[in-house]
Amino acid sequence: MKLLQLIGLIVCAASFVSCETTQTAGQGNQERKRLAALQEQQQQVDESDQNLWNAQHDRLVTGTNPALRY
Repeated sequence: MKLLQLIGLIVCAASFVSCETTQTAGQGNQERKRLAALQEQQQQVDESDQNLWNAQHDRLVTGTNPALRY
């Protein structure tokens, strides 16, 4: 009887150990929203930098070329 209980305990412990995993469940809804907000903010910063660069470039080009009207 004790041998049967020992075998049952080993089988039970093995099944619990096999169920554990190191993988995460994946991204949750809040994490997706946070990442989307960060990407949108980064795109806005990139766009504003590009607009500023273009405005400065246009100002330099029209300010130094006498053939262009102001």
